[in-house]
Amino acid sequence: MPATVYVNHAYLAIVTNYSDASRLVLVGCGAITELYYAPALLEALKYRKIEIVAFYDPSSARLAALHRFFPHAKALTAFEALIDLQPHLAVVASPPKFHASQAIALLGSGVHVLCEKPMASSVAEAETMISAAHKANRVLAIGLFRRFFPALQAVKALVNGGALGATTSFRFTEGGVFNWPAASASFFQKQHSQGGVLHDLGVHILDLICWWFGEPASMAYEDDAMGNLEANSHLRLGFSNGLTGEVRMSRDTPCSNQYQIDFERGRVVWRVGEGNRLEMCFNDVPFTLAGELRENSSTADSYHQAFVKQILNFVSAARGTESLVVPGEEAIMSMRLIEQCYGSRHLISMPWFTEPETIRARELARPF
Repeated sequence: MPATVYVNHAYLAIVTNYSDASRLVLVGCGAITELYYAPALLEALKYRKIEIVAFYDPSSARLAALHRFFPHAKALTAFEALIDLQPHLAVVASPPKFHASQAIALLGSGVHVLCEKPMASSVAEAETMISAAHKANRVLAIGLFRRFFPALQAVKALVNGGALGATTSFRFTEGGVFNWPAASASFFQKQHSQGGVLHDLGVHILDLICWWFGEPASMAYEDDAMGNLEANSHLRLGFSNGLTGEVRMSRDTPCSNQYQIDFERGRVVWRVGEGNRLEMCFNDVPFTLAGELRENSSTADSYHQAFVKQILNFVSAARGTESLVVPGEEAIMSMRLIEQCYGSRHLISMPWFTEPETIRARELARPF
């Protein structure tokens, strides 16, 4: 569960003294904004000249929840009113089906955009977003915040550096009984979402796979979707260099929640949520690698740190002083893999079904 958030309004008072502060607007005031983006923005104000000028949501209740973070910003129920404020930066954290239209409108108005994952509902929409960013000469960052975990940056260094030899295989398992404080059942309704656990959680996992290992050469995918959205999925991947991998995800079953990567001379294990810690085995000798590990640090601390770093990187990239860690051109790679999975899906084995149930399930599980 997220740690208790303590809002320091002194940050806001400091920021209003900057005449050259970047004007930022928040689009969408759901759980991801209240639990992560809003606290991270308050922390980022200590390091960058940012003024939070407005936040938008069609729900007055969600606007009221965000007011405690940004009491001096405008609370808006009309998206168009954001653009009238002529902001420099925007964080788009609305439901995924709105990401493309809102991001494109902001980019076209000259606003740099940090868009929450998944960046769009489809690859076609994502491509349009990237084109809009290029046309407007604006930054398009995507909220795949795990790339900011020191532990996962260390994994990339090990894969690229060869200290443990070549990577030979990996097995990632993640998920559990769904407990996100969602405001609606849209996570489980096909009319509101383009996919289930693969589209929501899998976008993080596949982004890391592409970031670490490159795009796979082959894949085999199966899930339990039977006319609606999948709650469980299984993916096998093959790479041109001989690397093989397996990914399991679930929304209704407790999982081990660990990533195991095997190398020629060792093994790395990352436990989901531990942003600052890796378990390693080098020539059969185990040890722990800790980066930026603080005494009594928690999962919530790790997530908060990553969101702060993500915002700081976005602001610096918009100002031309840093390169984006997660640009749209890279984030779209995981979306392409997801669409490929859905386009070739097979029904996951459910041996408890009767033969007529299995036949009907296979009919419902046709690729879309």
